[in-house]
Amino acid sequence: MFALISTEELEEINQIMVKQLKNRYNDPTINKRFVVGIDRAKMRLYDVEQSAQQGITDANQDIDLPSKDEMSKKFAQLKV
Repeated sequence: MFALISTEELEEINQIMVKQLKNRYNDPTINKRFVVGIDRAKMRLYDVEQSAQQGITDANQDIDLPSKDEMSKKFAQLKV
């Protein structure tokens, strides 16, 4: 189940926010909110650039994980 959210700021830049309310198949916390471009004259939805998704806190896009070398350096001082 989805909710479509339209605010004045999003209308100015021809975008609409989609919020996932329920999901039968996967984890509902992944990609809970995202933004889609909207062309109201032609009634079309289109993908927006990744930079438009950055303002959304729970977008869960491109999670930066530390590399294995960084983690081994971090725990090098630990004695077992």
